[in-house]
Amino acid sequence: MLRLITAVFIAAGLFPAAHSKNNPLTYQAASFSYYFPQKNVEVVKSAYEEPGLSFLVLHDDENTGVEAAHDFCKAGGGSIVELQYGEERNITFGYRKTKFSFDPNQMFNNAGTYKTLRKYSVNRPVAETISLVRALAFEVLNTYNPDSLGYFITLHNNTEGRFSIASYQHDPLLKGVADSVYINQEMDEDDLILVTEPVFFSYLKARSINTVLQSENAKDGSLSVYAQTNRIPYVNIEVQDGHLQEHLRLIQVVDTMFKDIGHRQLYAGRP
Repeated sequence: MLRLITAVFIAAGLFPAAHSKNNPLTYQAASFSYYFPQKNVEVVKSAYEEPGLSFLVLHDDENTGVEAAHDFCKAGGGSIVELQYGEERNITFGYRKTKFSFDPNQMFNNAGTYKTLRKYSVNRPVAETISLVRALAFEVLNTYNPDSLGYFITLHNNTEGRFSIASYQHDPLLKGVADSVYINQEMDEDDLILVTEPVFFSYLKARSINTVLQSENAKDGSLSVYAQTNRIPYVNIEVQDGHLQEHLRLIQVVDTMFKDIGHRQLYAGRP
């Protein structure tokens, strides 16, 4: 049985009357605890005192994005939803003879959840296990609330030599994921933005940002496919772990893009 405990923590100190580099905004954080067998997962939402962009971080071992998001929100407001479960990429739960593991970015439909559990687990997943993981996915969506926001902005980090924008052109496991790829040879190939909207791709390409437009034929349990299927504009800002200033720069580019283009009207009038 999945159990939920809610605790709210207030950031220390009073909200400042004005904010600057020396007087940043503060935030209020709410932590929601989920208990899998032998594993506790915290869904933490940090809401700054002024509105702004909202970010989602699904992998607990990718901390550069979290740091960049806090730096951005301290100056201009916004919120951050992140999963915390032990500084690992996958969530692992269960006992020695019944051990399960899954990628939390692959839990957003039943087929994807089964696939990621089957790939990383010792035991074959059953319906009850899939339901347990899917319940966490639903609560993440409820906490982030994309229906109200009108978009997803996720933050990911990669490791030197293991993944880059070139992977969308050469890695057979990513075959069919990208509709279009733009590479700026002067950028580090590990730093990129993936989007689901052609207008976003064109905007970022015009500004010489490494950009991937996800194909509508992409089929898995990832959040980007969930967003595309449900017609919610999606942006993933991904940089190499440790590239803090570049992550912050790309967040600022996306912030400007949303102000220039908007996002709520993208599906207006479409069937």
